[in-house]
Amino acid sequence: MLLSLPIYRLIKNLCSFFNRTSNGYQLINHETIIIKTGSLRGIVLEFKYNSCLVKINNRTGFCLDIDTNTSADTLLRVLMKHNIIPSATLAQ
Repeated sequence: MLLSLPIYRLIKNLCSFFNRTSNGYQLINHETIIIKTGSLRGIVLEFKYNSCLVKINNRTGFCLDIDTNTSADTLLRVLMKHNIIPSATLAQ
């Protein structure tokens, strides 16, 4: 099921980021990103209408509230602040 357009843009921007940083991913039903290879391997992002469930190595990490103004950069910085992704990844 295709989510709202702003969330869809967020997902596409995240996929673009993963491509630039050589992290292989799989996009399922336009709402779940599974990072399969690279330095971020093991992270799963499940998007719902107003939230993003973050899983690390098949365990639930935490849930983030997102809205139409949430950007890929903002989401990545939150993941960095929670030590989910290394800060060096954002510098690439």
